[in-house]
Amino acid sequence: MSSGKFEFMGAGFSYWWLTYWTGFLTLITIGIFGPWAYCAKQRWIARRTIIDGRPLVFKGTGAGIFGNMLVIFFLTIITLGIYFPWGWCKIQRWKTNNLQFADDSDIQKMKF
Repeated sequence: MSSGKFEFMGAGFSYWWLTYWTGFLTLITIGIFGPWAYCAKQRWIARRTIIDGRPLVFKGTGAGIFGNMLVIFFLTIITLGIYFPWGWCKIQRWKTNNLQFADDSDIQKMKF
């Protein structure tokens, strides 16, 4: 079985800053900004992850996950938490489906 080289190039301060400002915006919007904050963090992680010399890019949007999170939230409340594992898996599938190798146009847009 072949194996690839995985690298993560993230730095603590940039992640701290991202978490700080997205957390602040989520707080002042009473949680509405949460899906956009989640996507910003996923973009940050993907942008700094390299597999066999190829960078990743996250293409998901806050609007794209907002409806999913809303449905999962209500189903989890209605089922007294029973739906949570299925909802978590749905979010992971959505995240994975929006993660891909960066093409040349994505690489030109990236800022580190």
